Amino acid sequence: MTPLAWALMAAACAAAVVDWFAVATDRLALERVMKPAVLVLLFLAALLSAQADAGVRPWLLVALLGSLAGDVLLLPGGPFTAGLAAFLAAQLAYLVAFAQLPGGTIGLAVGVALAVLLIAVVGRAIVRGAARGGFALPVAVYLAAICGMAISATRTESLLAAVGAWLFVTSDATLGWDRFAAAPATTPRAATMRRLAVITTYHAAQVLLVLSLAA
Repeated sequence: MTPLAWALMAAACAAAVVDWFAVATDRLALERVMKPAVLVLLFLAALLSAQADAGVRPWLLVALLGSLAGDVLLLPGGPFTAGLAAFLAAQLAYLVAFAQLPGGTIGLAVGVALAVLLIAVVGRAIVRGAARGGFALPVAVYLAAICGMAISATRTESLLAAVGAWLFVTSDATLGWDRFAAAPATTPRAATMRRLAVITTYHAAQVLLVLSLAA
């Protein structure tokens, strides 16, 4: 990365910490600014990176734009289906980006095994819960896409890519479990801690994925 790109990455990390503070203290007005700011800064860092592969860079940028749209749409009170569609586009773009990189059979096998385990342990319960609200199909499609993205990233046998991808899966699985499978939070503080778990793993995932593709 160029020095400016590294500075933007650092700014994105700082913005993420401020956003975590906003979530932890229920400052929605601050969250509405800082949450999209993180993705804007990551997008600019990726755009200005000299190391990003020419074939990978457009897909990385599409993934970050899709994530930015999803972040805005999934702020409290936002349209769930539209946000899910934006993140679906992001996952497919990440999948294509990682598919262009060299990889190995061991990484592929590990990725497939982890995806099967995830679907068996939590994925089926999330889809069953989503069916009660009429969201079974879009949630199942999204689950398949994010697992495909994580498999594609793990196949590269890059530690940054694999950890980033599975942190993304962890974040979205936590969100899906909370929304569709878990019992309602018993206190406002418990609900806030669930949201904090989602956002911290999500931001860590995005930073690692950008570093794996653009650093």
